[in-house]
Amino acid sequence: MRAGTACAADCGLRVITEETYPSTIVEDGRLTGFGVDIVRAMMKEIGCETTIELMPWARGYKHLLSHPDILLFATARTEEREDKFNWIGPLACYKWVFYGLKDMKNKVKSLEDAKKVSGIGVYRNDARAQFLKSKGFTNLEVMDSQEVNFKKLLRQRVKLVATSNIGVPGYLAANEELRKKAIPIFSFNKVRLYLALSKKTDPETLQVWQDAFDTLSANGIIRKIQNKWIQECND
Repeated sequence: MRAGTACAADCGLRVITEETYPSTIVEDGRLTGFGVDIVRAMMKEIGCETTIELMPWARGYKHLLSHPDILLFATARTEEREDKFNWIGPLACYKWVFYGLKDMKNKVKSLEDAKKVSGIGVYRNDARAQFLKSKGFTNLEVMDSQEVNFKKLLRQRVKLVATSNIGVPGYLAANEELRKKAIPIFSFNKVRLYLALSKKTDPETLQVWQDAFDTLSANGIIRKIQNKWIQECND
């Protein structure tokens, strides 16, 4: 019996993501990326269909916090978030990195150095913003998108942008000026990305999705998707 028999035709969940390379990419009106591919493979395994909704991260995160039966991906699993959600994964491993203009090279070698710069671009409800705030940073400039943060970096309105080693290539590919002027300055954390499900998700639905992920992991489908887009997570 397929897992889908225990799940509604709509998969039992409202599935939400944001446009962020390389997890969720919009190409000619279609969604692709490692997160999208994994979620769709899980839907196929479950035997259900539902629309993957695209919305700004802050709005999706608010839904995840406040409503049952929400799935948000790809979500960084951090200490601050651990008890707030249910987790399925990991989908990917990545590093958090400060990017800056070339004149910032060798000026930031620690988090304490970063606290002293005139401004760091982060975006709303992002795990990096939450992490830096928890470390006592008072120089964070919170925006609703990374695109805005990188524009501010190029105009020298912030000195650094908190980004990731797997996410930044998408911004660099789309912006020639950014490719020429911006460089990685300092890596400050290693994190894993997961599917996050709201705390009050129906336990039966949660188990169906967990079983689907476990099956796809065991038969090599998760690794195949990872190898297409990124490096797999190794212990």
